[in-house]
Amino acid sequence: MPGISSPVLLDPIPLDPSSATLRPMGVGAPHLDAHGAPATGPLAEVRAGERAVVVEVGLDADLAGWLGAMGLGPGQTLTLIRRAAFGGPLHVRTGSGGELAINAGLARSILVAPLPNRIP
Repeated sequence: MPGISSPVLLDPIPLDPSSATLRPMGVGAPHLDAHGAPATGPLAEVRAGERAVVVEVGLDADLAGWLGAMGLGPGQTLTLIRRAAFGGPLHVRTGSGGELAINAGLARSILVAPLPNRIP
């Protein structure tokens, strides 16, 4: 469409596999950086245009496995393209270039760490 630019494709960012985990919902303490500040947050709080890496998926194994196959598993990068109005789904692009809509409630169970945005 004229006037609409597509976001830049992202390369996967390596993540230490020992820090990327699947966990049952509500289990575990919040992750803190070296200074004691929160280093991660839910995908639901990422703003449009921001990049992040998936740290944990706090869902049952079947749903977490499906999300991993779609490019939203631990260690995978994503860009939030847009948010639907009134708390609707989030449109995300995975590091491999796939795009999907994630229910806002589901996005609260996906823990991500921010990545610097690239300049096109």
